[in-house]
This record gives sequence, structure tokens and C-alpha cells, in this order.
Amino acid sequence: MSKPIIGITPNFSFKERTYGIAETYVESLKKAGAIPVLLPHAPADAAALAASLDALLVSGGPDIDPVFFEEQPHPKLGSICPERDDSELTLLKAFLACGKPILGICRGEQALNIALGGSLYQDLGTQFPSEALLKHNQEGPRWYTSHTVELQQGTKLQQIYGASQIGVNSFHHQAVKNLAPGLVTAAIAPDGVIEAYEHPGHVFCIGVQWHPECMFELSSPSDKLFAAFIAACATS
Repeated sequence: MSKPIIGITPNFSFKERTYGIAETYVESLKKAGAIPVLLPHAPADAAALAASLDALLVSGGPDIDPVFFEEQPHPKLGSICPERDDSELTLLKAFLACGKPILGICRGEQALNIALGGSLYQDLGTQFPSEALLKHNQEGPRWYTSHTVELQQGTKLQQIYGASQIGVNSFHHQAVKNLAPGLVTAAIAPDGVIEAYEHPGHVFCIGVQWHPECMFELSSPSDKLFAAFIAACATS
């Protein structure tokens, strides 16, 4: 099999009019045996991109405009990028229609849930119904695991990691609220926050709230996730 070509959605500064992406996304895919390609924000070309690429990785970044899940902005809502929102949601729907592998990371996990009809907590600290809420925006190194998650028995994610519990890093203040129809929870934090989900009806459609790409320089369990993502390209 030739190396699959995987599109990565980059961040976009609407003030400076520049694209940007952490090298960890690129290096994680290269390490797993893929050719990464950074995608422009071009909703009109979403179908063409989905037809020509082997898979899609939707990266982390700023908050998503709550208009996409029919809510008004919460006072703790952070910066948003309407152009990126429109582009990513259109791309996700195009790749879902093609049945090609999708991996959503952090914001990408949130965007995938919204694209399928789910919603978010706009701010965990003020909206999540638990007095035992963990610190979900760690201040340690990005490769460091700050809390654990329980992988749900029988899910694809649990099979990939081959474990019932793993440590994850954490850099978010938003999270899945209502899971979209068709998705199943794949990992839960000790405080009850949904940390990962998957779509059983697709060859590979997984969203993780943590940042596995930040561990590419380590020999870590995250390597298994990227390896499974790449392997799925051969079957889609």
C-alpha cells in the first residue's frame, strides 16, 4: 500500500489572515506512515477534497460559534473563527458522506459532534453539572498526562489501546454536552466529562478530547491511535 494522503485542518487568524498548525500534527502522521497535507478553508471545494484525499484530521484550536448548535454565546465563550467553523463543518460532512476515515482532536472532536447534530458545554467550569470537576486545562508540558480516562468496553478505541484506562493530557474548557445521534461514548473522565466517542457505522470516525499528537516524540500508547487511523485508509 502506498502512503495515504491525509488532510489536516489548520488554524486561521482572522486578524492577521494567516494559517497555522503545530508541527506535532504533521509529525504524528508522518511517524505513522502517512503524507500530511494542510488544507485551505474552502467550503466550496469540500466535496472535491473529500474525493481526492484518503482521510481527514481535524485539529485543535479556538472555540466554535454556538450558533451551530442553536445557542447564544455564554459569557465564558472564547475567541471564535467563523471562517474556520464553516470550512471544517462542511469538510466533515463531505468526508462523512464519502465514508472516509476521520480523526477529530480537541476542537476537532467538538466540531465532529456538532457536524452530526450534537452540542457542547460552552464552558465546563460554569456549566458542567458536577462539583467534582477536574482541571481540564493543564499547566504542565503538552506531552504530560494530567488525568485518566476510562475506555468503554467493546469500543473501537478500547480495542485500539488495548486497555481499560489510560492517562491523557488536557487543554480545553469546552466539551461534548449532547452526543450526536449515531455516536457512542468511548472514553469518560473521572468527573463524567465525555473524553472520546466514535461512530460504529463508519470505518474510522473517532473524536478524542485530549491531544495524542503531542506525544509523537515518545513511545506512547498514542502511537496505536495514529497507526489504526492510517490502517483504516486501506479499507475505506
